[in-house]
Amino acid sequence: MQFTYTQQDKKTELASLKTRLAAFSVDVLLILTLIGIADFLTFSSNDDAFLLKPERLLHLLLSWLYFAGTETCPCQATLGKYLLHLRVTTTTNERISFKAATIRYIAKPLTAIVLVKQFLLSTLPTTLRTVHDKLAHTQVILR
Repeated sequence: MQFTYTQQDKKTELASLKTRLAAFSVDVLLILTLIGIADFLTFSSNDDAFLLKPERLLHLLLSWLYFAGTETCPCQATLGKYLLHLRVTTTTNERISFKAATIRYIAKPLTAIVLVKQFLLSTLPTTLRTVHDKLAHTQVILR
């Protein structure tokens, strides 16, 4: 006797922007804490240059590795997304590549600009997929 198992296609529900913003806030809080600890433990090269310090490159590298690394790991989520039961997948519900996670990270400021523009013009977003998700061919879904 032979048994055949077919997996049913589960309906994936995209995460709301409000939930994603809450998860991003948790992640930013964690990153800022790590950056504060790194700043406390290291000597600054120039205290007068607030934004133009060479350490800012280290901060960008740290945040890029945090976001890209955690979104490509088996849990497919940063700490904030994991706590709010979210997951980053491709549009075919597979684990994303490091390249796609890097594209998501680089394009996040573009998404912020678009969302602020929509807020100022009082237009609600028509889709739950943001600009950086569309560019990286990814989506954030509920677990």
